[in-house]
Amino acid sequence: MTPLKSLLAACVLISGCNGMSTAYVKDPVQDQAFLVHAGGPLALLMMASAVQWNDEYAVTVKHLPYVPGAVFQGRGDVQFFRHKAGQRAPMWRQYRPGETLTAVGYNSMYMKSQGQGRALSAMVRLDAKDGGVMYGTHDGPTVQGMSGGPVYAADGTVVGINVAYLEQDDLQKLKRADLPVQEQVSIFMPYAEISREWQRYASQQGTGRPVPAPVGVSVATMH
Repeated sequence: MTPLKSLLAACVLISGCNGMSTAYVKDPVQDQAFLVHAGGPLALLMMASAVQWNDEYAVTVKHLPYVPGAVFQGRGDVQFFRHKAGQRAPMWRQYRPGETLTAVGYNSMYMKSQGQGRALSAMVRLDAKDGGVMYGTHDGPTVQGMSGGPVYAADGTVVGINVAYLEQDDLQKLKRADLPVQEQVSIFMPYAEISREWQRYASQQGTGRPVPAPVGVSVATMH
């Protein structure tokens, strides 16, 4: 997880508290984040977090290069890689603005961390070349290394993956009424965008669609 120092474009679709991320408290519902390393020439030199997408594949951020087993890098900061589920794959759904979210992942000290906050109404675009990919925001803290880890709703479903964060200086420069000027606002790729990229991968295979991620409660409308 790296601070986002330049936002190429920020878009409002509509439009808490914040603090330091804390040590992870084991929770069987949320205990599905795992560590993944870069391979190839950068073997073990870079790390990120990941979460199971379905029984055969996992998902993490695209800015971690040379991920072993990688099969598809989508639009936006997302990639899928082969990884069999060691337990039942999590349920996924779209988040709802205002609900409590918990970001989980590994920090740079290889310790599992979490940060809790509320989903904001604001959405942002990180790269104008990403084909209109929109990212969700929440006011919980995240730290370096948590990129790719799951963002959980209170019901235990996964609603996205950690991507980046905006620091106070970034927020002041943006001057967006829907983004509170506080120590940090975290950015995540929501389920709807991840699912769209998965369907793009599936359609490119041409010989049948891979098993989709299990969906939990009804998908909320994305404004």
